[in-house]
Amino acid sequence: MLQLENISVQAELPETLPRPSALNQPLPDIRMDLTDAWASRECGLDQLIGERNSGLGRVFQPSKQLNYELRLLARLQQCQQQPLSPALQQQVSGWLAQKQQSVQLAFNNMLLTDDTLRQQWHSSSKRLVPGQTNGFIDSTAALRSLINLKQLIETSAWQHAAEVDIEQSLAALYQHDFLAGLQNSLRFSAAWFIQVNPQLVTIAPTSLCPAGQNKPQLTILSTVFSKFFIAKVQAHLAELTRYYNESWPLIAKLYQHTPIYPALQQRYQQPAEQLQQQLLLHVQWWQQLNQVCPVNLTQSPA
Repeated sequence: MLQLENISVQAELPETLPRPSALNQPLPDIRMDLTDAWASRECGLDQLIGERNSGLGRVFQPSKQLNYELRLLARLQQCQQQPLSPALQQQVSGWLAQKQQSVQLAFNNMLLTDDTLRQQWHSSSKRLVPGQTNGFIDSTAALRSLINLKQLIETSAWQHAAEVDIEQSLAALYQHDFLAGLQNSLRFSAAWFIQVNPQLVTIAPTSLCPAGQNKPQLTILSTVFSKFFIAKVQAHLAELTRYYNESWPLIAKLYQHTPIYPALQQRYQQPAEQLQQQLLLHVQWWQQLNQVCPVNLTQSPA
């Protein structure tokens, strides 16, 4: 007989993410000495270079470093369009070319080593509760903002890229921790069905109503279906599926060509696919039961 109350679900833990130190790529050290102090003030470069020099020896957060690189690129691009001395024009053009080549490293460092982002991908015991919507909209909006930033960098739109509020996106992810709860909920739900379904399929529907006579076990199972699956599980699974369908494509778009993409697939895509496969098996058994022993299971759990 199906023993739901005795099930102890042990979701398989995903592989540990690589350490940030193994993923971080140092940016080229580009020395920026100005030959024309007046022109540099007119361009606004002196302030940014001073900001960099005052921070020498300090470790900047990856998001702060990226924002600095983008602001510097935007300023260099503006300087190029101003009347400068030949010497300064040559300097600005050289710096711009060098920084354009290294800014993708800064973006990747943020994606791979930022503490808030890694918090979303680490294994967690936290799960989403049924009906929980708080954090979903803000978290997916944060992902879309980072995708927009990625596209701006790819198209060298430095002015617009420098205006993106990276810290606001990271703050939304940190506040809600929604994506961490989603991955754990997917893995837990898949593991639950993996443990329940083998019990269920060992029960032959014909054994529950031999010769048209319903056994007490049939009534119990019908009650389980209506009061547990339909009333509680079905709606929550629909929520998880919707959250996954909207958030995973965004995560994949950000991380598809990075070293941790396989680890993210293991945390989201694989358990989501397992869950759908196991849910289909579950549904098919109940449908078979309803055909063999009509018990008015009119609501489909699919």
